[in-house]
Amino acid sequence: MRILFCNVTYLKFYDGRIVGEYKPKSGGRWVRENEDAHEKWNFLNMDGYCYGYVRGNGDQMHIEKLDKVYSQQEEAEDITVVWCASHPTRGTAVVGWYEHATVYRYIHDMLTTPITGIERCYWFRTKAENAYLLPEDERVIEIGRAAKTGSGTGFGQQNYWFADSVYAKENIIPKVMRFIEEHHDSRINVLTDAFNEPDVLSPLTQEEIDRAEELGDDENMEYLPYAYRMYAANQNADNAYRIAATLKNLFQYRRSIIWFEKTIELDPEDWETTGILVYVYQQCEEFQKSVSLAKRLLECPRISEPDFRDEVYCIMADDYFFSGDIEEAIKWQDKILKESKNKDLIEHTKNVKCEWKKQAREKSSFPCL
Repeated sequence: MRILFCNVTYLKFYDGRIVGEYKPKSGGRWVRENEDAHEKWNFLNMDGYCYGYVRGNGDQMHIEKLDKVYSQQEEAEDITVVWCASHPTRGTAVVGWYEHATVYRYIHDMLTTPITGIERCYWFRTKAENAYLLPEDERVIEIGRAAKTGSGTGFGQQNYWFADSVYAKENIIPKVMRFIEEHHDSRINVLTDAFNEPDVLSPLTQEEIDRAEELGDDENMEYLPYAYRMYAANQNADNAYRIAATLKNLFQYRRSIIWFEKTIELDPEDWETTGILVYVYQQCEEFQKSVSLAKRLLECPRISEPDFRDEVYCIMADDYFFSGDIEEAIKWQDKILKESKNKDLIEHTKNVKCEWKKQAREKSSFPCL
């Protein structure tokens, strides 16, 4: 059994939401001072995956402690990650777990675009179907602290523990695995099938229309079935956009692409949606599609607006860079430097251009100008 225990701040949902949450306090000085924690996203279903973070004490996760076979590898596969936190009324309790997870030796940065607005990094990844977050009343199994119960019996000074002691292997791991097997039906995190079209696509009643209009910006999950039914009743661009925007807000970017594309198909002159889809493609690392669509934005009437033109040029530069064509990316940076009136952007572009040139030094060796 390859298992890793992680200690994070205590939260209810771990999907980034604020409403109904405790203010993060446990988990270190930074968490207490800022009342925030990066692990608050650990059970967010993002395009069918959950990405986990734990605060580390070094620049790498020593995955060779899971198995010596990983001593020369960058990642470990098929690992059970058990998430623990200091419970408000008891000790350090199991709040959930990942099954069949990938554990990375070095922390990964998630691509951040204006679509997400979230700067995330992660040590772990698993399919959302393999992530299990327990309801609060079932967070009852406790994991010890070595400082109190003795070496090898629980978490030490680090926030992750490989449970590689004889005591852990004979006592803690079997107990935790039995608990996991008995609680597979208890999870509260959102699974991927929740984003599918509802089985019934009948027109909305007036009461349902009123309810849909009352829903707030943070109630996308409840709004989504209404959006599907609106489109089924009237297949126009506005209703297609409702589905697309709701899926995007729910971090289901790949699913949203289908509906953003449908919106533009129904209304080819919808430049606002075109601009959003460019970024969604980028977020999903479909850079060639993003480039192709961004080129359409060069035909948009707004291209004469300096800020809009700057943004399109930046998109083009980023897309080419991320897709590996640094020389083409630099050409678009040169357009920014030539045409932009934004002094801050010009200075930023100069700095980034130097960095990109360094990365392309095997292809060219010109100085930073």
